[in-house]
Amino acid sequence: MAGSAKSALVLQGGGALGAYELGAARALYKKSNFSPDLIAGVSIGAITAVLLARPRKPLKPVEALQAFWEKVTIDAPLVSGLVRPYASFFGNPHFFTPRRDYLNFFNWTCFYDIEPLRQTLEELVDLEALASKTASPQLLLSATNLEEGQITYFYSDSRDYGLTLDHIVASCSLPPAFPMAEISQKHYWDGGLFDNTPLGAVLDHLDDAPGVDRTIYVINLFPNRAAIPTNMSEIAARMKNLQFANKSLDDLKLLKRFNDVAALMEAIEALPGGNPLQDNDAYKAVEAQGYLRVPTIFQIGPPEVPDEFDDADFSREAINARARAGENQTLKALQARQT
Repeated sequence: MAGSAKSALVLQGGGALGAYELGAARALYKKSNFSPDLIAGVSIGAITAVLLARPRKPLKPVEALQAFWEKVTIDAPLVSGLVRPYASFFGNPHFFTPRRDYLNFFNWTCFYDIEPLRQTLEELVDLEALASKTASPQLLLSATNLEEGQITYFYSDSRDYGLTLDHIVASCSLPPAFPMAEISQKHYWDGGLFDNTPLGAVLDHLDDAPGVDRTIYVINLFPNRAAIPTNMSEIAARMKNLQFANKSLDDLKLLKRFNDVAALMEAIEALPGGNPLQDNDAYKAVEAQGYLRVPTIFQIGPPEVPDEFDDADFSREAINARARAGENQTLKALQARQT
């Protein structure tokens, strides 16, 4: 499915690690010409995507994202520094709260109620624009269909539905912390369980016209490369990192082979005497399937593997540090690309 987008921003999921995306957005939107045609996100990346694409007026994109992180940051001045990173295990008033129906414990399928997130988003998101199928930029959110065991992509320009808060919540429904989300009698978990970097879906939505300059910015929250773990804590952290890291590298290597196919097809179609293969069945089959050149993919992310529970650390110190790192590393990456 070829779309009309020429540039895109892709945002990974990762809970509290998503504050890195706030910093990256600050750096990207400082570029006067940064205005992606498509923003795609998973889990916390879906929240980032919606706040950047559909901020409630008069908030601007980065202002809406900043307001979200101000709301979900946990200040616990009376809690010791060693315990503070784990304060969110007792809940986050603007994001999730612990269940209290203890007598029903053996029937639980999650530990927290995610309704506070819905209320927070209602304050920061333009719900009318979210439901619009023509608003710009385009949005792409993903969730895992629990019964089918497959990824589902929710597009803002879909003919079947308009996006709602339900689609954002579905993308964020990470078990066993959060409950499964139900949309049209289908049940969903966090999209990151299946694919935490929806790059393939974004490629399908890009303009495939010859000569179009296509660029995708990918904000990774989990680095692929890391040192060998030396203890059980590091092993647990590395396992989580590998589960949610960007797994698109091999796909991109394969896709780049298609560049030669695209070049060949374009050369054949541009022959002075006309296309000699226009009636050839093999040519028709390739033409019918479509072909595109792989766009420029610009990846940004932290070099350090997060600790096992860093994705649950909503303390002000951690959130501010990640936002600073995201901004600084993105600015350096942008400067390096220009040189």
